[in-house]
Amino acid sequence: MGFARVVSSFVMVGSILLGSASAFAQAEAGRAISPQATQLIDVLRSAAEYYPSLSSAQAGIQAREADLLAANGVFDPRVDGSLNSRLGGYYDGTASSAGVYQAMPFLNAEIFADYSVSGGSFPVYDDQLVTTNLGQARIGMSLSLLRDRDIDDRRFAVKKAELQTNIAEFELRAQEISVIQQAYISYSTWLISARLLEAYQELLEVAEVRGDALTRQASAGDVAEILVIENQQAILQRESLVVDARRQLNLAAERLALFLRNAFGEPVYPRYDSELSIPASDEEFLNQPVTLLVDAALENRPDIAIAKTLQQQFRLEKRIAENLAKPQLDFRVYSGRDFGDGSVTRMGTDTIADITFSIPLETRAARGKIASADAKLLGLSYDLRLIIDQAERDLRLSLVNLRATSELQNVAVQELVVAQTLADAEARRFEAGTSDYFLLNVRERMLGEAQLRRWQAELNHQIALANYYGISMTMPLLDSPQ
Repeated sequence: MGFARVVSSFVMVGSILLGSASAFAQAEAGRAISPQATQLIDVLRSAAEYYPSLSSAQAGIQAREADLLAANGVFDPRVDGSLNSRLGGYYDGTASSAGVYQAMPFLNAEIFADYSVSGGSFPVYDDQLVTTNLGQARIGMSLSLLRDRDIDDRRFAVKKAELQTNIAEFELRAQEISVIQQAYISYSTWLISARLLEAYQELLEVAEVRGDALTRQASAGDVAEILVIENQQAILQRESLVVDARRQLNLAAERLALFLRNAFGEPVYPRYDSELSIPASDEEFLNQPVTLLVDAALENRPDIAIAKTLQQQFRLEKRIAENLAKPQLDFRVYSGRDFGDGSVTRMGTDTIADITFSIPLETRAARGKIASADAKLLGLSYDLRLIIDQAERDLRLSLVNLRATSELQNVAVQELVVAQTLADAEARRFEAGTSDYFLLNVRERMLGEAQLRRWQAELNHQIALANYYGISMTMPLLDSPQ
């Protein structure tokens, strides 16, 4: 019992030293260290908020939104005006006008209201400039009946800018899930590396405590000196495992620091604590039919959404190309009224309507653009089919892998329990003198190998779980209140 208490004390001290040594090594690297034990949710939220590529993608969305704002600018109201004055010659007329014009996002329509006033004399060919002494006011509208009725260059630009903004948002979603997936794997690797280091340190400390006891027994002539040498060999072997495990832990901390960042976006080293753990995930979805999981995943996939958005864009390009093939038929109607004194023929209210048309005799430009849009749509339909097929395959594979790693994880835990039981029993037999050091060392070496398989199985399962989250485009832990 005294030996077990000593080992337990060494393990506790080793765990504390593990965190301290790791923190010291990280401080030596010149980076900040997390002020508190690093939990998974801290890493995920930090990556989602401060990871540079996500910040860049968010800036890209802002650029697309600015483009959309600029595209909508074609529908901003405007004021047009003119001044016409004859500075020499027989006629001395002066005319001025100003009006407000508003383009509308339907039927290529435009409404307007203007006011004009003139004075002096004008030649007959400028008779349209003549008004009564208080001027003329008009109000009216124009619209397209064939070409530009359903779509025109202005509405095309606005709709395309909207689609590009949607694509940027889908790309951000895809990047976010990818980064969170990588952060999840990095955290799991770091934490499990720390656990494995603790396990190897425990085995090393057991050998060191036993070495002290064997040295005292050999000095008293109770055991052979060869046992002390054999134990020293075991210590050296276990020291090698500890050094390599610490190397793996430091490498994992370096990778994790890429995702754990402070408010300034600077990488921060994680801080280890023996109480840390990866939150248990709800894996009840494994009991659902695969077809339901596939359907749900396909609805969440941003790459599929991007492809469908591109389809909308190509259809839009086809519509604008078809618009070019139509005859132009524009209609305008307005009412005008002159005020004050002047010609009798200009008194009262006039209502005027006019129609202009233009018929293209060749439509090669339109036909070429239509054929190009059709080809793009056809090619994209094949690409979309492949994206869907690959997404479904990847999800099915991830489910197979997830179920298998879950089973292997349970097996590895059971194996570790058995190995620990055998190692403890062999240690008791060795203390009682009914076993030899060779068998004891074999049992403890098998325990170390079981520790490695147990934590490797845990890591494989966490990686499989992260891959499933990435393929299904879900990350439930990110919404955790932890």
